[in-house]
Amino acid sequence: MTLEFQATPDEVMRAVDALREFAGEQGLSDEAIFGLTLALEESGSNVVNHGLKRDAEKRFKITFQRQGSKITVELRDPGPPFNPLEVPADVPEADEDADAVGGWGIDLIRRYTDQLLYRRDRAENVLLLVKSFAEIGPHQVSKHEPNINSNTDMPLDIQILKGATTANASSATVKLTGSLDTSTAPELEKQLAPVVATQIKDITFDLADLKFVSSAGLRVFANTRKQLKERGGQASFVHLQPQIKEVFEIIKSLPGVAVFKDIAELDRYLAARQKSYESPA
Repeated sequence: MTLEFQATPDEVMRAVDALREFAGEQGLSDEAIFGLTLALEESGSNVVNHGLKRDAEKRFKITFQRQGSKITVELRDPGPPFNPLEVPADVPEADEDADAVGGWGIDLIRRYTDQLLYRRDRAENVLLLVKSFAEIGPHQVSKHEPNINSNTDMPLDIQILKGATTANASSATVKLTGSLDTSTAPELEKQLAPVVATQIKDITFDLADLKFVSSAGLRVFANTRKQLKERGGQASFVHLQPQIKEVFEIIKSLPGVAVFKDIAELDRYLAARQKSYESPA
């Protein structure tokens, strides 16, 4: 199955939706689909943002294929030559005080694929993502075109509640539902800007209903954390789903990040921290 897309972030996520549907038809688990679609999102975002400069007049192609117990995803784009295999593996872990932001996409692609192959075919970059699965359903050939409407299957809903934790009035809770990715991350950044610009010191990200996150979203978290830390505050995260927590751990993008089981545990931590500030030296 080969599909063509415009070089925009929204189109990258339409490609991800198409792969999600294709992989579901092949009997892959939700966990397996998460990793495969994340690898495509990171690869497609690199193509669109860096190779094709978000030029909607340009196109890139993606082919999905089932080969026995393997799923292959091929990306073709007419951008300048770029071989991601030449990017050094294992981006150094960010130092807590340095707040390094970015450079995680290739690491995530490597983590969620078994093989990466690159070649230059005439005037096109060709990247092949290969993933093997121990458990996979009977081979299926889709009899219809995947649903790739203009709206993606997993948009992002953002709810910002100020003073949402009982232990700290100068705090806010941000509840995210859906997908935090190359298409939706700019909207989160936009909505967070006026919050961070106030005297809010602590922001809690409630990720109970976040189903997908890529490096684009993690960069927003990291930038927010950096700004809060400059005023003595912090960004905290609660209710991480297993796949989301795994992404955090893989790239070690937020050193010293505060992750809590629930709001009650966070409140106890904030109360203890506030008490330590008020105690005489």
